[in-house]
Amino acid sequence: MASGGSGKSASEGSTNIPSGSLQQRKRLSSICDTCKGKMQLVADLLLLASETRPVMSSDGVAVADTFDQCRDTVIARTKELSILTHDIQSQLNMGRFTDVGDRLLEMADLVVSLTEYSAHAAYLAAVETTGSQPCLPGLVDRYKVTRCRHEVEQSCGILRVTPLLDLTPQLLLELSQNISTNLKTLTDISSLASERSRDRFAKEQFKLSVKSMSTSGTAFLACVKEVKTQPSELTRNRCVFFSAALVQAVSALVGFATEPQFLGRAASISSEGKGVQTAVLGGAMSVVSACVLLTQGLRDVAQHPENSSKMADYRERLRNSACAVSDGCTLLTQALRERSSPRTLPPVNSHSVN
Repeated sequence: MASGGSGKSASEGSTNIPSGSLQQRKRLSSICDTCKGKMQLVADLLLLASETRPVMSSDGVAVADTFDQCRDTVIARTKELSILTHDIQSQLNMGRFTDVGDRLLEMADLVVSLTEYSAHAAYLAAVETTGSQPCLPGLVDRYKVTRCRHEVEQSCGILRVTPLLDLTPQLLLELSQNISTNLKTLTDISSLASERSRDRFAKEQFKLSVKSMSTSGTAFLACVKEVKTQPSELTRNRCVFFSAALVQAVSALVGFATEPQFLGRAASISSEGKGVQTAVLGGAMSVVSACVLLTQGLRDVAQHPENSSKMADYRERLRNSACAVSDGCTLLTQALRERSSPRTLPPVNSHSVN
């Protein structure tokens, strides 16, 4: 995942920190923002959604065929997450901010995978109950296209706020590759929807939306290439200008693609099914919320010097968040094994990771 350096407060009051460390802290702060946004979005789409649907892979098939497969995968992910959480704390204690950032990116991807398999497990368990009806797939997978939009918006946002000196060739390469990958995914989904749609307007509108997005994307990526070879405020500003057009085109396409008539029919879940679903989703939400708090704690540490009067408090919060991750993993594992909630879940609003 691409990440850039931004955040004014990372350097304020940090005169005792070597310059290299300042750059590492800025990078870590930006990675924290990236990872937090990714985990929050996936949780909002899969754990807090009002509709029950299966989770599909990039190939258009379900991430798993059975509940047992999902359960075993999630349990394995919780073990990996526990190892990563400890590693992050160890690297931070040694002042290795670059390694912390790398591990945090791994953690975010792990949490996304854990969330996807948990949501799919909840769906499978719920539709197996008496009186439930499975989802009827539509032309578009809302989760996939919304995530693509988020990735494009986030990459363009990083470019807009990153100072020229921090726009390294490697960062620009990561940003352009991430944007290109997601534009291709949107193009493939929209093209297939156009082919399968029976509505004449929809067929043409999907094509026109792809054309608009493709044109904006080509113009934007040309600007990114130019700032890479001829870095200046002028070339950087061009990227900012054309990124706005790209984000708008992507937003328009996704807005159209996620209209109700293209999404199929969500599953109909019985009361018993909703109980099982709530237990699993609640367990997953506990993990995500704790990981978001851990990420916020890392950001606080990265943005303040070691001699800050608040540093001891920040590190204590970090340790508490790591403990919360472990507790959340235990809760999720128990919910999956028992297909019931090991505790009374608080209201949905208290789960919010925003």
